[in-house]
Amino acid sequence: MKLKTITLALLAASFTSGIAHACTSVSWNTELGTFTTRTMDWMESTKPVLGNINKGDIRSIQGNGLGDTYTVKYDMVAVFAYGELVGDGVNSEGMQVNTLFYPDMTMQDVTSDSDITQFTFAEYLLANYASVDEVVKALPDLKYGSIMMDGMPVEMKLHWSVTDKSGDRLVIEMDEDGLNTYRGDEAQVMTNDPSMKEQIETRNKVQPTWENSTRDTDYGSIGNGNSPSRFVHASYFASKLTEPSSVRNAMMKLSTVPFRVPADAPYKDFGNGQGVSTYATEWTLTQSLETGDSVFEYNFEDAWNTVQFNVYDMMGKEFRLPLTESYMVKF
Repeated sequence: MKLKTITLALLAASFTSGIAHACTSVSWNTELGTFTTRTMDWMESTKPVLGNINKGDIRSIQGNGLGDTYTVKYDMVAVFAYGELVGDGVNSEGMQVNTLFYPDMTMQDVTSDSDITQFTFAEYLLANYASVDEVVKALPDLKYGSIMMDGMPVEMKLHWSVTDKSGDRLVIEMDEDGLNTYRGDEAQVMTNDPSMKEQIETRNKVQPTWENSTRDTDYGSIGNGNSPSRFVHASYFASKLTEPSSVRNAMMKLSTVPFRVPADAPYKDFGNGQGVSTYATEWTLTQSLETGDSVFEYNFEDAWNTVQFNVYDMMGKEFRLPLTESYMVKF
């Protein structure tokens, strides 16, 4: 067994003190299929890379060559962060996983080589399952374990959304009382802490104010970047979407729904002696799970670019494409 704290060189070299996640993920079922959008809100560049993992590849269940190995069942195209960590991806069956920060995650430490870690959970689901229903059936039998990484200023605690082409959606959280899942309409929006249970309860209290709303309606958000406000914000604006006229129109509409955290926005004091840390929306990814069309928008440091691609056209190939480089047309 490899029970020691591990180091992932590509990760450790990239992290700085005071990192925090604050993201939003939204799905939308329409007559033209299911669409998703998510923001990555972060303290620094995660050095996102678009890449692939292919059917038949042999992968380590805990990452970085640790733990048992398994054979990948489905091709996937994913956004890798800090090297080879799969945070978001779509597999060849049209199932997507988003990974978001969740400081309330409760997961026991890794105890065996067969444990899936919080860092490899998204990749494992994409590699092995074709639908939300398959994931739901598999979850009770999967074994999980948390690991620490040298060089990380805060413990990385996560939760996940799983969305498939049928429009089914699942949010997975690991809490003190065990594994909790939220499925269907109640799972269409997710942010970070507190738990989905509490977020949904808050939304249910303010939702009656959304009928016959105008620009002056107080829909429940206090207008800042904290998770409960972003949850209500995205839920409210998602509820106002009307049927799209095209796939492109649907993607454009949905991309406007999440609260995008402005550059240099203050976040919180992590007690590391550096005072209040700032964060912003580093990138946004909007996708059609029916057609595979994807738009990746990167807005961080000196980069301001938009990359368009189709995940299904890229399945089964070998590539790693940096998403921090500007591909915007210059006139």
